[in-house]
Amino acid sequence: MKPEFEERLKHFLGGYWHQDVPSTESGLQDVFVEQSPEDIRELTRIIRTFLEESADPDSKRAFIDHWADGVVTDDPIGWLQGIMRKMEEFVGWITKASDLYV
Repeated sequence: MKPEFEERLKHFLGGYWHQDVPSTESGLQDVFVEQSPEDIRELTRIIRTFLEESADPDSKRAFIDHWADGVVTDDPIGWLQGIMRKMEEFVGWITKASDLYV
């Protein structure tokens, strides 16, 4: 993964999922309010690249767990895949909704 993408992923995980965040859903709501659809789309590409790279799964789990400040439970990779899917769904919904008003 490119170093700048790794930095974005670190900031994304650490900024929205830390010990003061009550749930995954509340972190996602903050993402949806604070990030533009274009930024969310770019973040999903970065997450997909991270998940699909050939790095050791244990190192991926450790990376997610560290930068999400221990918020993630048993399956950090599955958790991040779920975050990515929800972000993709949100961007798709926003795109469809904006098309209705054009």
